[in-house]
Amino acid sequence: MKLKTKRQQFICSMGIGVSISIVIMTLFFLSIDTIENKYNQRQRLEVLERFLRFQSRAETIINESINLLEGYMTYIKINPDISEEDSNKYLDNLLSTKKTLIRNIGIMEDTTVIWNYPREGNKEVIGVDLTTITSQKDDIIKVKKTLKRLFIGPVNLIQGGVGFIARLPIVFEGEYKGQISVVLDGDKYLEYMDVIAEESKLNVTIYNLEDFPLQPFHGDSKLIDREGLVLNIEILNNKWKVVIEPLHGWKKNKTIILAYRALSILIGLIIGIFLHIIFYTRYQLNYQAMNDQLTGLNNRYFLDYYYQTILKKAEANNEFIGLFLIDINHFKAINDNYGHKVGDLVLIEFAKRIQAIGINKKRGFRIGGDEFLILVSDINELQDLEYAFRIIREETLFRFKYQDNHIEVVPSIGLATYPIDGDTLERIMNVADSRMYEEKRLSK
Repeated sequence: MKLKTKRQQFICSMGIGVSISIVIMTLFFLSIDTIENKYNQRQRLEVLERFLRFQSRAETIINESINLLEGYMTYIKINPDISEEDSNKYLDNLLSTKKTLIRNIGIMEDTTVIWNYPREGNKEVIGVDLTTITSQKDDIIKVKKTLKRLFIGPVNLIQGGVGFIARLPIVFEGEYKGQISVVLDGDKYLEYMDVIAEESKLNVTIYNLEDFPLQPFHGDSKLIDREGLVLNIEILNNKWKVVIEPLHGWKKNKTIILAYRALSILIGLIIGIFLHIIFYTRYQLNYQAMNDQLTGLNNRYFLDYYYQTILKKAEANNEFIGLFLIDINHFKAINDNYGHKVGDLVLIEFAKRIQAIGINKKRGFRIGGDEFLILVSDINELQDLEYAFRIIREETLFRFKYQDNHIEVVPSIGLATYPIDGDTLERIMNVADSRMYEEKRLSK
């Protein structure tokens, strides 16, 4: 077997194995990525569903406060001459039956606070024009102009602390008269959100829209760096940015994914190696079926196939085919005198010289023992075959050196030509064989 051909086929079969391994591993990796993405997507959908429940509960307590405020406004409209004492009793009774986070309720005439409930702790607010308070000015003016309710927060309160404020316009007969507001205790409201977040198994960070992503007013600012989901929500008309994640973080399943990837690589390598072995073994079997194992030349089996191939071309183009049958004279004496190992070395060297002959469209064969055959195709002139005959004799007549011995290697050559000497391989070989033995007889 020719080493170069073996190496080329080894590289080719290895390339096929590696390519298929890469394809298989890529398909496995894509499948794993798809499964991982679906798992992550499902996890995010579950988290989103939990957050919607969280949001609903966070809004409910605000809506309850707004509803109480609207109920109180209706009561005032029905009883416009109600005394402050009766108003306080009404609110005491109303709030005692409701679980709210209301810190206080205030009424403004135009933009100035004229009444507060409870009065205790909130007296300093009465008489204050809230448009003079920078943090509340824009919101007060917005309610006055739009006549729409507004929810803001968290804001720093005049009476101290932090609160969330719902403001409703007071309108009589289509004319703006002032505003009524309810202040939710900011600390308690954020504590309440912590409770419902934990019950919903969520970590929640909340930003005012203008502060995102730098400074949240509630929660851990690092949540956004942990691939938290970023959502836009609106409570009444107050817009927040919210970042959420599962209470104990996202489940990555890194160990399982790494194990699957490692298994994919292993399977890909096994299949690649298996295919490499199959292709390389198949090549070896084909090579052994068509080539002489000692010299690497094509064998008698391949000769029939190759002759039919060049015969069709010669018939189509009206060309000649030269068949050179070659035998090594006194080869038996070489085996007897120097041993079969040396005889094999002579045959190998003889085959190398046949392979090295510089004739176009030439192919060499070993057809048995010390008999060789050369087919030369694409011949347009018979004199080209005469030239090939001389070259073949020159290259196959040589002295083989083994240790201190010089062995004379002398060939006998018989030439037959298609179509002059026949059209079948068997007939042409018979003619070439006769001429080769005639030359051998004359040389003796």
